[in-house]
Amino acid sequence: MARDPRSAVATKPPLRLVLGGHARLALAVDRAAPEPLADQIASQLAAMIRAGTLPHGSRLPSIRALARRSGIGVHSVVEGYARLVATGLASSRAGSGVYVIRPSELPPPAPLPAPDPNLAEGIAMAMLEAREDVLCPGGGLLPESWTESAWQNGVLARFNRNLPAHLRRAAPPQGGQEIREHISQRLGARGIVAAPEAIVMTAGGSQALQLVVQTFLQPGDTVLVEDPGYFMLFPMLEQRGLRLVPVSRLADGPCLESLERACRTEAPKAFFVQPVLHNPTGGTAAAANLHRLLRIAERYGLLLVEDDAHGDLHGGEAVRLMQMDGGATVIHIGSFTKLVGQGLRTGFAAASRERAQALLRTKVTTALTGSGVEERLLLELLSSGQYRRHLDTLRARLSAARGLVATRLRALGFGIADGEDGMFLWAEAPSTAPDDLVSAAGSRGLALAGGPLFRPGRQASRHFRFNVSRSTDPRVMQVLADLLPGGGA
Repeated sequence: MARDPRSAVATKPPLRLVLGGHARLALAVDRAAPEPLADQIASQLAAMIRAGTLPHGSRLPSIRALARRSGIGVHSVVEGYARLVATGLASSRAGSGVYVIRPSELPPPAPLPAPDPNLAEGIAMAMLEAREDVLCPGGGLLPESWTESAWQNGVLARFNRNLPAHLRRAAPPQGGQEIREHISQRLGARGIVAAPEAIVMTAGGSQALQLVVQTFLQPGDTVLVEDPGYFMLFPMLEQRGLRLVPVSRLADGPCLESLERACRTEAPKAFFVQPVLHNPTGGTAAAANLHRLLRIAERYGLLLVEDDAHGDLHGGEAVRLMQMDGGATVIHIGSFTKLVGQGLRTGFAAASRERAQALLRTKVTTALTGSGVEERLLLELLSSGQYRRHLDTLRARLSAARGLVATRLRALGFGIADGEDGMFLWAEAPSTAPDDLVSAAGSRGLALAGGPLFRPGRQASRHFRFNVSRSTDPRVMQVLADLLPGGGA
């Protein structure tokens, strides 16, 4: 009788690795078991940490070392460590490794100055300037360590070989031909037809939005915005002297009844919308909703500004407005900054060729041109395939963190409007005084992002935005449990 080759693997003695020069780590990996290898790694390490076998501050073996010495694939080790980090029992430090965290040994967070809930700009600056050790579960950025995988496999080494030449060359105002061709191909793979001539490179999604506002809207114009929606968009529009009319965001996309009513009564010029992985709710609009939205926009001459800043995190076949429209009614905005690190400010706007040229004229008069160095670095990241691999890692980490954070918030009494994927959870607090919760949490070192921040006119809300990548630290839930009625029970 032939022997099952998996049995030899399944009965292989536990792998033993020296950790930190003195402690011993024993992992028993069974490739024949139904449990994925990544889950086996994460669960065994978690058990050792909770048992005290691995002390706080211990450095785990590097990903490549563990993969090489165990015969486990690198991807399984990466995902296993990501799941461990998501439980709040380990932390990943950029350029250093993965370290054990035992919640009982974590210092309490220091009190933070309470942010003014009416100043979106101030809160954005605080998020950008925040240290990695600041507890900011509502922030819009990934932790630095979560973007580390974007810059592996020689991306920087290959880029640096030609850096002197890149520094000497000025970037064309519209963006380099090669990077626009590559983005055109990426969009084409999603069914979006946008020639390189119809693409304008920008310094992230924010500049792309700013160019649209300055090019196509005048002070006094009425525009539609999602409620809730991207909180930094509102002051940008208000500073232009625009009048904002909210359109409710529902589970399947914008509320089309209120949208059409606003089109009939308010004569809006544009609608700013995030169909895929909406910020802050995390939801993705249904194709039927977007199809009807396009018909309404065509009927009333409404410009649709499609913000796809988080779309690359969607692992499925999400539908974009630009796929259905081809640029007749839609301007499509993309960004790479949030997913690969704030140091690389890169994004783009894709539109009809006429609108792209109008955006380009505004860009020349306001910023002259972009950064050729950043464009070449982005091109290396995309063309090498490393960006795709990074997204695979990022999606796995976010999925693990999302499940953990949602479970913990529900245990505290929060209602979760759970999206499909991505960074954000939109949670309704059990407290009847959410403003008091924001203030009390700030005094305990926890910076919460309250719902009024994400509503036009700062209307009342019992919701909070949680960035799952920044909410796995056990201290986040401990502070909330202490402050919520019955939360510590």
